[in-house]
Amino acid sequence: MAKRAAESKPAAKPAGPQAEDRFVELMLVAADFVKNCGGLSEAKKALADAGQFIRQAGGVANAEKALGVLESLKDKIGA
Repeated sequence: MAKRAAESKPAAKPAGPQAEDRFVELMLVAADFVKNCGGLSEAKKALADAGQFIRQAGGVANAEKALGVLESLKDKIGA
């Protein structure tokens, strides 16, 4: 019975090349974000501000809607 239980459980997969590729891609995106923000401390602040905005909006979808409304208003008033 123990043998059957052991056979039914999938073996844990070690982190392979795919996980490493995803990590490298994440680090490249992070480096680009830091560069675009003007430095690491500025990137941390931008990320914290974005996180706070998303929480206050009630999620990413609502935050995107709010930004869409602002963009629409900007186009209408020409700012």
